[in-house]
This record gives sequence, C-alpha cells and structure tokens, in this order.
Amino acid sequence: MTADQVGQLFMVDFTGHAPSAEVERLIREGVGGIVLFEKNVAEPVQIAALTNALQAVARDAGRPPVLVAMDQEGGPVVRLRAGATHFPSAMAFGAAGSEALVASAAGITARELRAVGVQINFAPVLDVNTNPLNPVIGVRSFGEDPDRVGRLGAAAVRAMEVSGVAATVKHFPGHGDTVVDSHLGLPLVAHDMRRLDRVELAPYRQAIAAGCAAVMTAHIVFRALDPDRPATVSSDVLGFLREQMGFGGVLVTDSMAMNAITEYAPRGEAAVQAVLAGADIVLACGELDAQREALDAVRTAAESGRIPAPRIAEAAARVAALKERFRLAERTTVSLEDVPRRVGVPAHLVVADRVAEAAVTVVRDPEGLLPARSGSFAVVDGAAGRGAAAGLAEAFRAAGREAAVVPGTFAGPADPGGVRVVPVGHARRDTPETRAAAARVAHAAAAAGPIIAVATGAPYVLTEVPPRATCVAAYGDDPASLRAAARLIAGLVTAQGVLPVSLS
Repeated sequence: MTADQVGQLFMVDFTGHAPSAEVERLIREGVGGIVLFEKNVAEPVQIAALTNALQAVARDAGRPPVLVAMDQEGGPVVRLRAGATHFPSAMAFGAAGSEALVASAAGITARELRAVGVQINFAPVLDVNTNPLNPVIGVRSFGEDPDRVGRLGAAAVRAMEVSGVAATVKHFPGHGDTVVDSHLGLPLVAHDMRRLDRVELAPYRQAIAAGCAAVMTAHIVFRALDPDRPATVSSDVLGFLREQMGFGGVLVTDSMAMNAITEYAPRGEAAVQAVLAGADIVLACGELDAQREALDAVRTAAESGRIPAPRIAEAAARVAALKERFRLAERTTVSLEDVPRRVGVPAHLVVADRVAEAAVTVVRDPEGLLPARSGSFAVVDGAAGRGAAAGLAEAFRAAGREAAVVPGTFAGPADPGGVRVVPVGHARRDTPETRAAAARVAHAAAAAGPIIAVATGAPYVLTEVPPRATCVAAYGDDPASLRAAARLIAGLVTAQGVLPVSLS
C-alpha cells in the first residue's frame, strides 16, 4: 500500500470554471478523480479547456490521468446544459418504452461527454419509483416496473460504454421507495428480502449482466441487509453486491457531503468506514477542510492497519482498471476545435425531440380539448417550477401559435377563443408543498372554464388538479419535453406515451 494508492480512491470537487489552486494541489498529491457540477460549467468548449487543464496538472506532477465525472442523467439532473444536447428525463424514456431510443440518447450523451473530456457518467438511475411521495427521485426513474427499469437501464449502460464513457448505475440498493431525501436526512427502507429481490435489486442484476463499469451506493438503511448502517458504509450491503450479485467493477459512494451520511458519522470516520465496507471511490465533495479530513483519515487508517493494505490495493487496482478500460492514457486530452462539431449538433437535438414526442402522454381529456382548435394560448404561471410557463409559451410560439404567460390569478383566456394551459409540478422539487401550490393555481384557473394541465415533473401531481381538467404528462421542463407538449396540444403530433407509474 502506498500514499499514491490512497489518493486514487478519492474524487473531489471544487468551485470555478478553471482549476482552483486547491484542486491542483490535491491532484499533485495523488487524488485520482474530479467530479464536475454546474458551478464548474459554462459551455462545452470551456469544459473541454477545464478538463485539459486538470489533466495537465496530473501529467506535470507525474500522476496518472484523473478520472473526470459528471451527473448527466437527462431531465432535471444535467450539469452540461447550454450548447449541449439536453435529453428528457428517465421517466420520459419509461413512457416511450423504447430501448432503441434509450440507446440512441445514451450513446449521444456519452460521445458529447467524451468530447469535452468527461469519462464517467453518474447515470443511469435504476431506482424503481414505487412511492409517489418520493421527494428526490421522481422523473429521474424510468418508472415503477422493475423489469422496465432494468431493461431500459441496461440499454443505456451498453450504449454509453460502447461510446467510451463508464456508466454508473445508482443508487444501490435503491432509492425509489423513500419519503426522505438523502441529501437532507437518512432514509430507511424496511422491506424484506423477498420484496427487495423482486423490485429494488432486479434492475441492478440486468445492469451487471450488461457490463456496467460502476455502481453508486445509497446513503440509506436497508433493514433486511443491515439494520444499523447506511448502505454506503455497510460491508453487509456492499458484500452482498459483490458476492451474491456478482459485481466486479468499481463501487463509488454518493456524495459524502450529504446530510444522510454527515449526520451518521464525521467526514473522516465515514470515509474510513466506506472504504472498509468495500467502496473503491469515495466522493469527497464539499469544502477543502472536509475533503482533507476524509483523505487524512483514510491515509491514517491505512498506515495503522485499520484498513488492511490488501483492501487499499484492491480498490486502487479497480480504479486503475477502469481508467485502462476507458483508455484514459490514450485519450487524456481533447481537441477544443472538435467540440462544436461533436456537441449539441442538430442531429443530436433531433433525437431529443424524437424522444420527447414518443413520451408525451394524454392522461385524460374529459372535455375533448385535444387537439386544441384555437391558435392562441394563455399559459398560466405559478403552478410549476421556475421558467416552465415561459418555456411552454415559447414552445407554443415555435409551433406557430400565439402564446402569452399570465399570472396564476388570471381567469380569462388569451382571447375569446383562446385556451388556458397550466403547467403543474416541479421536476426538481416534487413535495406535498409544491403539489399543493400547483393545485391551488390549477383550481383557481379551472373555476373560470376548461384548462389543460401539463405535468412538467412527475405526473403524480395530476391527481391534485380538478377532475374535469384535460391532463398531459410531459415528464419534465426541459426544452424538448415542453416542445413536445406544445406540439401535442396544438395538434401537430399525436400522443404515443404510456404512463410508466400509477396515478391513484
């Protein structure tokens, strides 16, 4: 065991569009990976320049190339937005139900990431969203059917990895049936093993069979596997994944800055427990002091023998094998000139629109409002996430229709023959509070006449709107999904999607 091996077990983050002095120092000291967030991203060429600069620091220090990661799930969780291809959410793919569309999108995403110097994607999400009150997964899931989640997830894994990016399936053993967001607190899943095997674990078996390079752990207590510790720091849970499910790739923790883990143990102790449990990469996000606390604690534990030398060597070898598998040494830097020809190109954007149009779903139309015969739409604001109303109005205008954004208190149509459309729900914050706020606006709008409610997040919110409202599920507020909803309402496309979750 060497100090260099310990450093390779860590991924860190930093703030800024160029490498900070602190992250350069960590790389020179042997840290093996960097995770990028929106705070690091302006546009594709900038990201390519940033990743080249990070690799230059490692090269000049005589270190191995750094593994650069990003969460590019699609839908509400994407880090690279402007100038890149923004695909709809996983739930939209679940509504479309097409492995071919999943594979096409995953391949494009991987090629765009690799073009800007990112080699590992923290996606796809394999959580089976069986709980309508789940505050953090929602549209990030392919749906509530384990087989569909596994089938589509495996298609994403294969396409992503063929295209040169390591897929990281998450959040093992499953975040789909929780009512607590692990960013904020520690969830508990109390299902027995029969249920876990049938629902939560089933998609991971398909992903492992598809050759997924990495699995991300969940900061969740699974009572049937280990009643005392979150999965991330449980040798019982991670051992089950290795020994019973046959996973031989890289195990990466979810961010160790999340409350579910920081409230369980101090940063350093949590990192030590994660490595002891079987994690190969510790995602040490947050302030520099917290990152150093985790690094120093693992180094000290390794030097004292608390973490056996073979455990460190095993984890470092897996990280090195991942870098070799995805040819980091051969493709360390990227061409800035190539980025505009490979990222966000028209052919890729066409695929995003194709996915959204295959997904958009008519949930009900009791008043027969679809397709709308009017050429004018009033888009009611205040019942969805920020920007959803403006984005939907813009989508109507792009479809050749007149549209205006009006406040939630507005009662009348855009003109005497106009139609009122109410985007409802939050793709990022689907909580009882956001649903109640959406319901208030939708009911106020419906009091003056018929409305078309468009779910711009998880479709569960449609159970809160008036029963006579026409309901459309778009599964997100990304541009492609809003365009598909507008084109459906305007009669330019027909609904093809099928709800991938149950509405009670």
